[in-house]
Amino acid sequence: MSSAPAKPQTAAERVAARMKAAKAAEARAAAEAKVAAAEAKAQAQLRKAEPATEGDGKSDKAGKRDKAVKLSRPGRPRWTMTVGPATIALVLVAFALLAGWAAIATSALIFGDKLSARLVAQQSDMQFAYEQKLVVFRTQLDRFARQTRLERDGVEGRIADLMLRQAALEARQAMLTALADQTRLPDGASPVKFGEAGGAPIKAASVQRAAPQSTFTILDPSYPAPERVTYLEHAIDRFEKVQLGSLNGLTQRSQSTLLQLRSAFSEVGLDAEKFVPTAALVRGQVADLLPETKDFGGGPFESNVAQIRRTLSVLGRLRTAANAVPFFRPIPGSAGLMTSSYGTRSDPFTGEARFHAGTDFRSPIGVPVHAGGSGVVQTAGVGGGYGNLVIIDHGNGITTRYGHLSAINVTVGQPVALGTVVGLVGSTGRSTGPHLHYETRINGEPNDPTHFIRVGERIYATQ
Repeated sequence: MSSAPAKPQTAAERVAARMKAAKAAEARAAAEAKVAAAEAKAQAQLRKAEPATEGDGKSDKAGKRDKAVKLSRPGRPRWTMTVGPATIALVLVAFALLAGWAAIATSALIFGDKLSARLVAQQSDMQFAYEQKLVVFRTQLDRFARQTRLERDGVEGRIADLMLRQAALEARQAMLTALADQTRLPDGASPVKFGEAGGAPIKAASVQRAAPQSTFTILDPSYPAPERVTYLEHAIDRFEKVQLGSLNGLTQRSQSTLLQLRSAFSEVGLDAEKFVPTAALVRGQVADLLPETKDFGGGPFESNVAQIRRTLSVLGRLRTAANAVPFFRPIPGSAGLMTSSYGTRSDPFTGEARFHAGTDFRSPIGVPVHAGGSGVVQTAGVGGGYGNLVIIDHGNGITTRYGHLSAINVTVGQPVALGTVVGLVGSTGRSTGPHLHYETRINGEPNDPTHFIRVGERIYATQ
């Protein structure tokens, strides 16, 4: 049956074992010393008891130097050993050396064990201190790792939020550009001026287009990530304020333009509500003309977008209606000089006072004559004293007449846009020279064309 494996001894157990061995060695040395002393005493007693041995004269002389030691055991023959002084001295020296060696060995063993125990204790203390330092370092490392993870998670969350805000800013920017285009007339279309409303017009190009991601390029990548993210957050905050300011400007611009057009209708005796039912427009009948409003959180920007959408809805329809009102000069610029105004005048043929239902523009034969507003050609042919005549129906009871033309460029039923060339200046019919006779009528009643033109000059550019 195999024995169980010995349990490893600890340092303290080893020290105790060595001290026990040292004590045992001391006990053995003491016992050996006692045995030696007893033997010496026995030899001394034997020398006193035994008579000197017989012999010749040499033996007497030798007897003075040597001693005979007789040893015997009960029941055994006695034997004799002669020991001289030198032998005794040698034995004593040997015993002394042996005792000294035993003492030195025991001391060395004892002190060596004590030194070993001290070294083991010091090593144990050092190992314990090292393990404690490892525990502290591991704790600090874990704490740093957790803090780093938290910071990284925080930075990543902020970056994700920045990306969402950046996407919202880009969508808002596209919306601002579209809204800015809505607050001004397209090139080549109805040339409405906004300058009269106060201040320069807000154009799409005036809306700041600096995308928030451009701030990434001016940051040094060696900067700590949290600082860069903070910088970007501040940059996006500033850009959001700029966008809100631009939207506020567009809102004011559109409202000012809307008021200007309403005022223009009122000045010429027209009711803007008759042309554009505001309540219906507010319900969104022309919402398809405007960019869609995305949900950005329902802040000031979104509130202003909703407001400007309603304003632009009305403004878009009102502009369309204004294009059909004869605010435009039939002969732009200096090509047509007004020579005879609306009202009572002296008839050039009879000299009698006679009502003049329109305004005459003196111009060379062949100069293009433009439609004062959009509409449909009602008449295109000879019209008595008008000579070659074109009449355009602009809707809502408004018509314009273009007389004494040398040529007609349109046909009955043809839709015409604002500024379309309807004919050429001539001197046909009851005319004293090349000129254009231009009339504006509402529900068949003549109105002063210059009144429409003066209002139009504030909102239309000369073509």
